[in-house]
This record gives sequence, C-alpha cells and structure tokens, in this order.
Amino acid sequence: MATKIIMYTKNDCPNCKRAKHFLGFAPVDIELEERNIDKHIIYKVEADDLGLMSLPAFKFENGNIVRGFEEGKIMSELGL
Repeated sequence: MATKIIMYTKNDCPNCKRAKHFLGFAPVDIELEERNIDKHIIYKVEADDLGLMSLPAFKFENGNIVRGFEEGKIMSELGL
C-alpha cells in the first residue's frame, strides 16, 4: 500500500524540484499529491493554517509534517 504524502510547493522553488525528484526514486510506494500555493489560493490558505513558513513541506498520512527538504526526516517518515 502506497504512503500518501501531500507536498506543498511554489513556483521557482529549486528545493521543491529536488524533493520531487528525490521522492520519485524512493524505494517504497508513494502516492504524492503536489499542492502548488502559487497556482491555487486554497493551497496557500492550507499552508498558512499549518504554519508552513518555507517550502517544500510534506504532510504525511499520519499527520506528521516535515518542513523543508530534509532528506533524513523524509526517509524516517517513510520507514527507511
């Protein structure tokens, strides 16, 4: 069963692109939903409500949030 991750991104975010690439090579099944805050205002409101000050940010299905492209923390959330 795939791990569901919501990834908050924005335009012109190099770490967002790196993180998306990184997750594409994860050795576990991932269901990634990208929410670009520059394309949809509702995603900006969600990010603000979650207190996300920097992007990318990742919300895992267990409710945990990783702020920034922290490979070690992301891998830990994926059980790696």
